[in-house]
Amino acid sequence: MTGIAVGAAALTGVALGWWSVLAIAAVASFALAMRANGEFGARCLLIFLVAAIGAWRGGDRTEPLAANVVPGNASSWTVLNAPARTGQRQYFVAASIDHERPEARRGSVRTCVTARAFPAVHLDDVVRLTGESRAAVDVSPSQRAALAARGCDATLFAESQEILDSRPSLGRVVAELRSRIGISLRSSAPGDAGVLLTGLVTGDDAGFSPGRRAAFLASGATHLTAVSGSNLALVAAILTTAGTVTLGRHRRLFGVGIVSGIWGYAMLTGMYVPTVRAAIVASAAILAFHFGRRADFPTLILLAAGIMVLLDPNYIDALGFRLSVAASLALAIVLHGMIDRDRASRPALIVGATTAAQIATLPFLLTTFGTVSITSLPANIVVAPLAAFAMPIAALAGVAGLVWPPLGEAIAAPATLAAAALIGAVDFFGASGGYLSVGVPPLGATIILGATGALLLVLMSGDVMRMMNRGRLRRDPPLSTAALLVLARKDPLDTLRADANQAEKHPPRQEEGHDVANVGNLGQTLP
Repeated sequence: MTGIAVGAAALTGVALGWWSVLAIAAVASFALAMRANGEFGARCLLIFLVAAIGAWRGGDRTEPLAANVVPGNASSWTVLNAPARTGQRQYFVAASIDHERPEARRGSVRTCVTARAFPAVHLDDVVRLTGESRAAVDVSPSQRAALAARGCDATLFAESQEILDSRPSLGRVVAELRSRIGISLRSSAPGDAGVLLTGLVTGDDAGFSPGRRAAFLASGATHLTAVSGSNLALVAAILTTAGTVTLGRHRRLFGVGIVSGIWGYAMLTGMYVPTVRAAIVASAAILAFHFGRRADFPTLILLAAGIMVLLDPNYIDALGFRLSVAASLALAIVLHGMIDRDRASRPALIVGATTAAQIATLPFLLTTFGTVSITSLPANIVVAPLAAFAMPIAALAGVAGLVWPPLGEAIAAPATLAAAALIGAVDFFGASGGYLSVGVPPLGATIILGATGALLLVLMSGDVMRMMNRGRLRRDPPLSTAALLVLARKDPLDTLRADANQAEKHPPRQEEGHDVANVGNLGQTLP
């Protein structure tokens, strides 16, 4: 519980500032008055200090972008990711450069750019763009959701681009590798199926047609092509299986190899906020396993989120960060409870995981877009298994295609079929009418909605029932438990052993009573 409280204190301090620190101090003082203990006091002090550091760091957050502010025709831009190329267009994220503070990129307006195919730009290039820009608040809800998924505040259709500066870097090399894997996958599976496989492996889904992108948005399936915890979990599972076969679970290289592979994949996919958080949690879980301890995922998720917002307070305002933390925390709570209750059948896990993620993210989506996808739950129940099947095969096909394209095409065949089925399901569930516009709720309604969702998640996890059962056991132990407590006072095997002295006093054929025969009668055996 200490780790959960520390992570929550960091998030609360950054998000709410010094008022939250005062509230935490009041709660800690009351708790100390009720329970005077040195160790407990040290924990309360740690929580208070972390909240204070969070409030201090929260003062450095960048002011949110105003509704009427757009970057316009800035003189120069910095390319923030490796562009996705589809033959006639290239798609990338750029930030307008503040010439007074050239190093300040995070606080700049992040713009999703659609540009012509030539000249081809690369990561970290400085370019001059001309075209019309629009703020995210001025576009349709579906377009705004797509921009938010990529962390953009505005969109720009560039009529022309000119490269002003281009410098080699490690990030550029990794980005070029990611781009080559995407090209390999799109060659192995043409059309939107290839774009989907590229999105599953690298998170790059910029090549979708407008109609297909609208279908993914309406069905609530855009998270499939955003690299997050589910992708890292699959990578960790594959590396774990390979490491178990080759090195053995107890070798030191086993944990080092898996952690290195996880962070290598995170770098390959662009080190997006959800990916970094998932990589931190996965690495901590593997280290816990290496030292013989069971990983507590709710604690690790909150600690990772707290560390991230302390290092960069602007994460707390990113929709992707909020959705990632909320969904992963809900999954950790609900799935852990379902497994503990022996309800770990695959259909039940899929339905439970999808429902939990939808409940946890609804308050954030509703307050951002004012719309609800009424087909999101059934759509995700159908497409999630298809995505889990296609992703590892597509990753292998993308790498193999770099070596020999025909091999990549052969390996990608089953993943292409799964991708086609997934796209068909998305088109079905994402038909017109998939969105229900309800408007942005006020703050009070949002708080009530979040509290209701948290209560539903607790009920789904079964924690309340388990606590009630524990209390019932303490108040009224069942008969079998009482009998076991009586029998545990002496060795049960003593009833089967022969006693030589007893045999001499009572020769054979002479009846003798035994106290053990009355153990089942609790009225005679219990004090």
